[in-house]
Amino acid sequence: MSRQSDGTDKPVPAMKKPTLLEDIEAVQEPHSGAGPEHATEPLGYPADPQFQLRGGFENLMLDAATPLFGLAIRLNTLDDLPNIAYVHKTVQNQVRNIREEIRQHGYPVAQQEVYSYALCLFLDEAVMSRPWGNNSCWSHEPLLSIFHDETQGGEKIFVLLERVMQSPKEFQDVLEFLYFCICLGLRGKHALDPKCDDIIKALISRMHKVIRELRGPTPEAVCDPYTNVVHRPYRGRRWEWPWWSPLVLSAIAMVCTYSYYSYRLDLITAEVLQSLDAILQQ
Repeated sequence: MSRQSDGTDKPVPAMKKPTLLEDIEAVQEPHSGAGPEHATEPLGYPADPQFQLRGGFENLMLDAATPLFGLAIRLNTLDDLPNIAYVHKTVQNQVRNIREEIRQHGYPVAQQEVYSYALCLFLDEAVMSRPWGNNSCWSHEPLLSIFHDETQGGEKIFVLLERVMQSPKEFQDVLEFLYFCICLGLRGKHALDPKCDDIIKALISRMHKVIRELRGPTPEAVCDPYTNVVHRPYRGRRWEWPWWSPLVLSAIAMVCTYSYYSYRLDLITAEVLQSLDAILQQ
C-alpha cells in the first residue's frame, strides 16, 4: 500500500525476509533453457459450472489448492502431455492467483511464503516424476524458479516442515497443507532413498498425531446418514417376495411332478392289467 509523501525523501527499507525462511540456504543451480514454447489453448470439453471443487475445507489454504491437487493427481496418470506449454502457463496463473488470494485472507507473510514454496515444489515434482516432464519447458522453468528463484527445494521443504512443527498451533493451516502434499506424493529429498516409503509413513504418522491434537478427537459421525433418506410413507410401495418363497415354490414343483408321473404310471398299469385280463379270458 502506498504512503502519502510527508515532504521528506527517506530511503525505503528493503522488505524483511520471512522468519521461517531466514538462515535456510538452499543449493541453487543456474537457470538453464529458454522460455517455454508458444503456448496455445487446446480444444477440449467445455467447463461444467455445476461441478465445484472448492468449498469443502475449513482450511482456506487447502480450499484454494484443491483444484491443483486434482490436477497433480491427473498428471500422474498421463503417459503424455502434448499441450504441456499451455498447462504450464495456466498453472502459473493459477498459482499467482492463489498467492494473491492467500495474501488477502490475511495470513502472515512467513506462512504465505512456506505455503507458496510447498505448492510450487509439489506441482513441479508431480510433473518431473513423469517421463514427458523431464525435458519439457516445465523443467527449464519450474514454478519454484519462477516464484522463489530456486531450482531445488527437496531438502529445504523438510527444514521448513520441522520449523512449522515447532509451532504447530501458529502454523496449523500450513501444517495441514504440508500434510496433504506429502500424502499426495511429495517426496523431496527422500525420493531416491531406498527407505523412502518407511520414512514418509513415519513422517505422515507424526504429522497426523500433531494435527489430531490440534483438531481434537476424531468425530464419531462425519455426517448424518439419514439426512437424505425419504420417510417411509412417501416411498413407493412395492411387493417383495418373502424369504421362504423359493422353498414353497420348490415344494409345489416337486408335488406337481410327483403327481404327474404317478398319474401316468397308474394309466400304464391299468392298460397292462386290461391286456392281461383279455389274454386270460381267451
